[in-house]
Amino acid sequence: MSPSRTTVAQQGPRDGVDLADFPSEESRGTTFYRAKRHDRGAWWFASTEPDADGIDGGRFDLAVPRGTCYWADSVEVAVRERLAHHVLTTNTVFASRAREMVVVSARASRGRRFADVTHPAAVRSGVGAELQTMTDYRVPQAWARAFDAVGFAGVRYSTRFTSDAAANAWAVFGDAGVPKRPRPERVHRDGVTACREAGIRVVEDGSTTGPEHFTFVTPPD
Repeated sequence: MSPSRTTVAQQGPRDGVDLADFPSEESRGTTFYRAKRHDRGAWWFASTEPDADGIDGGRFDLAVPRGTCYWADSVEVAVRERLAHHVLTTNTVFASRAREMVVVSARASRGRRFADVTHPAAVRSGVGAELQTMTDYRVPQAWARAFDAVGFAGVRYSTRFTSDAAANAWAVFGDAGVPKRPRPERVHRDGVTACREAGIRVVEDGSTTGPEHFTFVTPPD
């Protein structure tokens, strides 16, 4: 019986596939954006264990001792990736959640070559659009390892929690953890401003409301 249309088609890289000439895009010193907790650094290269089952970690995480740091082309993409499921249905976020984060910016290094999985020719090497949306991360992580092995600086891709099919994010490869040499970053937007800039409604949930805004009554006997 042939697979149905609802069956996931995307597979890992086939044995012997030559990825040296996989479609690529060079970084050109453009600005990256990343939404993060305000008390943490942006340059963190996340990794998985070599025998990871693909449940934990990020889509294009590499296995230790290598790692991946995720950046976006815009504030909106960065925010929506950070908030993910929380805003997709309602397009609304509580102010307390928004205040937990900031959006930082950094300059991309020039001339680094990223595997472009959104390129029309990527399918000729076995990469379809499912690679960017599938929830079994073992497959995209296998592609990330293959791209890293042939010298790509990372993956150019389109994020799951936006509706734009064009490339809008970068998965940057590096050594796992915090870089030994500090990489510059600066706060670009506070969380509330960034959410509003992204078109997400920010609503108060009472978390910062003082007692003067409440009426206290004596409970009945």
